[in-house]
Amino acid sequence: MRKLKIIEHISLDGVLQTTSGPEDDFPYGDWTAPYRSPAGLEIVTEMYGKTFDLLFGRRTYDLLASFWPKAPKSPMADRLNAATKYVVTHRPESLEWGPLEAIGPDLVDSVRRIKAKNGPDLVLPGSLKLISVLLEHGLADEVVLLVNPIVLGKGKRFFADGTLPRSFALGSTKALSSGILVNVYKLIPTLAEEAVSRAKLEREIEIAREVQERLFPQTFPNVAGVEMAAHCRPAQAVGGDYYDLISIRDGSLTEAGHEAGENISSASGTTHGCDRLGIAIGDISGKGVSAALLMASLHASLRGQTLSGAGDVGTKMTNVNRLLYDASDSNRYATFFYAELDCDSRTLHYVNGGHNPPAVLRREDGAWQVFRLEDGGPVVGLLAGAAYKQQDAPPTPRRYSAGLY
Repeated sequence: MRKLKIIEHISLDGVLQTTSGPEDDFPYGDWTAPYRSPAGLEIVTEMYGKTFDLLFGRRTYDLLASFWPKAPKSPMADRLNAATKYVVTHRPESLEWGPLEAIGPDLVDSVRRIKAKNGPDLVLPGSLKLISVLLEHGLADEVVLLVNPIVLGKGKRFFADGTLPRSFALGSTKALSSGILVNVYKLIPTLAEEAVSRAKLEREIEIAREVQERLFPQTFPNVAGVEMAAHCRPAQAVGGDYYDLISIRDGSLTEAGHEAGENISSASGTTHGCDRLGIAIGDISGKGVSAALLMASLHASLRGQTLSGAGDVGTKMTNVNRLLYDASDSNRYATFFYAELDCDSRTLHYVNGGHNPPAVLRREDGAWQVFRLEDGGPVVGLLAGAAYKQQDAPPTPRRYSAGLY
């Protein structure tokens, strides 16, 4: 989520920098000018950041729009002119200093939406009414006050009661040679709120971990002449690593009340042999909860394809890719290897969707041979129309030992 930072000049008695006009009853004009310095400008520039977007009330927008587009070229002018301006206004037709987006009366919901989008942090300079609403609804993450060494005694004040809301605490302070104090206040939850929030998050992650563990095979299929071992240790509580071993029977199961292609491994540990053994290895892009969610989607998509008995492994991978593409963001994908071992002929049919090539180790004539399973197609979930082609590894004679790694 994007952070929202308020940056404001105030006097020692809390009066805001403001424009001077008949409606203001504010006689002091540009009272911060005597305290400006190159060092102060450097600090303010640093606080804004190299890239940022701006949030304005209409009067502040009009004031800055009358100056910065025509200002001499400088790093700050370049940044301000390039920033997206979000303007709270009832007169969007007259906005010219862009790029921009007008915000109507639904201010709170609009700011929440803007903060939820990807992009640089938001900076709010000026606009006291807007500041008050944002502070009231807890939408500001940081408040930077440049406290100038002067008492004005008259004018609009930043705080109605003289202090920031209790949810803010002074994070840092710095004195400039011109006499300005730069105070940075951070939004902090209370200790109780923080503890409750952390406990809730930890419990949710623990539940996610338990659910993810159940997605891995609880028992291994019983295939004559095949020994199986597998283990996954995520870097975090949950992750995006995936493996699966699936016992698949074909048409003969119909007579026993099962559908063709049905996965007949049971959670109780009872197994029935197989016509084919499905072998899956995958790695989701990213880590943590988001990767775990996509891993669950990949698991469900593959299991659905094996249950349906749809085509060869190339066709199944094509279908899995489409399902994962529809279920994930455009920048999420998985490297994925899927193979089916014919339990009778010992032929391995496979397709590699961008995964590190698994190795088949085969002992022939007293020497170990290594075969890399590389081909098949691109990663899954990234390209909607990607096509995958089944590849075949040579059959493994029963008198030879072989392993897939």
